[in-house]
Amino acid sequence: MKSTNIQIEKNFIDLINTVGKLRSDQGCPWDLEQTSESLSQYILQETYEVLECIDNNDPESLKDELGDLLFQILIQSLIRDEKNEFNISDVMESINSKLIKRHPHVFKDTNNNIDSEKVIENWGKMKKEESKNDKSYIENITNTLPSLSFAYELYRKSLDINIELGNTKKYDNFSSKQIINTLFELTSAASKKNIDLENEFRKYIKAKQLDIIKKYE
Repeated sequence: MKSTNIQIEKNFIDLINTVGKLRSDQGCPWDLEQTSESLSQYILQETYEVLECIDNNDPESLKDELGDLLFQILIQSLIRDEKNEFNISDVMESINSKLIKRHPHVFKDTNNNIDSEKVIENWGKMKKEESKNDKSYIENITNTLPSLSFAYELYRKSLDINIELGNTKKYDNFSSKQIINTLFELTSAASKKNIDLENEFRKYIKAKQLDIIKKYE
């Protein structure tokens, strides 16, 4: 069930006009009062609802929740457009350029035989090249990520600059299920000791990040 380009264009323009109407003087007082900051909580909320639909394999609800998330992107873009900073067209142009740049094996060297592991490796190299230096590369991790996601990013980036953060060899033969079981056991042990694992692990992994950054100062 593929939409035609004409359908996509019409529906997208209709949606942009609807969001614009909500933000107009003839629109909704609540929507008009919102700022980027006041709406930020809804981006996270809608993202979690999208994830829940994916986990539940519920395509009908997923369609609705993706729409709610799209609305957040559009209204954030409109608020910035009102400040003459950027608009939704700039957003689309930016991500389109980034996708093309990050996929040279698709848009440039189309004869390149490459697997997904190599693609991920190349992405790391590209991001590193875009940074001013290794220090900037390590610093540029979103602070609001959950601690496990932050640790994942830090570990991947540390490998890109040839730094090994920990000895993982004992887990080399572990399956994904075994690793997850180990993680749950550690979480359970922390809970028994009333350790706030999310916050404590965040402090630990931020200290690891700072240790790397100090090497370049």
